[in-house]
Amino acid sequence: TGRPVGELRRAYEALRLAHEELVRAQRQLLHSEKMASLGRLVAGVAHELNNPISFVLGNVHALQRYANRLHQYLEAVHAGAGAEKLRGLRAELRIDRVIEDLQPLLEGTIEGAERTRAIVDGLKRFSAADRDKDETFNLVEIIERAVHWVGKTVSDRFRVELDLPEDIVIFGSSGQMQQVLTNLVHNAFDATVDRPEPWLRVTARIEGSNAVLEFRDNGSGIAPDDLPKLFDPFFTTKPVGKGTGLGLAISYGIVERHGGQLTAANHPEGGAVFTLRLPLAQRTTAP
Repeated sequence: TGRPVGELRRAYEALRLAHEELVRAQRQLLHSEKMASLGRLVAGVAHELNNPISFVLGNVHALQRYANRLHQYLEAVHAGAGAEKLRGLRAELRIDRVIEDLQPLLEGTIEGAERTRAIVDGLKRFSAADRDKDETFNLVEIIERAVHWVGKTVSDRFRVELDLPEDIVIFGSSGQMQQVLTNLVHNAFDATVDRPEPWLRVTARIEGSNAVLEFRDNGSGIAPDDLPKLFDPFFTTKPVGKGTGLGLAISYGIVERHGGQLTAANHPEGGAVFTLRLPLAQRTTAP
């Protein structure tokens, strides 16, 4: 005999609640890994912001001094000072030099402010809640940004070589893809940290309708037993407290969502190689 309808309803409700709980847990894990990736970038971004902000601050202090000189000179003009006194005051306050310097100082301040805004915009694209928004973007810029930011947070000994074309046009989430690339670069650093001269080579090429990126490091490589489990959730070869075990699993999922593939292998000459294959954005032609 079949189960009573009430029992089936209770079983269905229990299953629905369990599914919702799993979805919530998955979202929390994704958020945890996202925050871990963001945390790895904070030091680099802070250092990167310091340069243009310091430049702007220095220019503003100079403009403030110049404003005081101009104010002093104009006060004398409005007070009806004679031509001889004004000439002397103009030379004493170096008014001609002030006027010459104003435009370069303003241009430099604007450049520093725009540089700061660009860094903050990049960080917002990485950390914002709407990172799933798809758009057409140049993957080369994302690679360079990931390498640059990670480079600010790790040892100066870690050398990254880039061999990239000028453009790799991809359709998808630039923020999610930056998370993938940041994770791959940071993992390469972790894998080579004990090497006397740690390095990572990032190469990219176009094969038909796909972009192929390779991340090769000079670490000790991946143990054969670990290779099949490398992209499993919570699997990590790092010491306890050094990783969530979700970085590569989430990266794998992001790449799949973009219609691509992420694989790992050991290079014949040593070290590990992660290969990222992504479809290029479809080019539309005008009718």
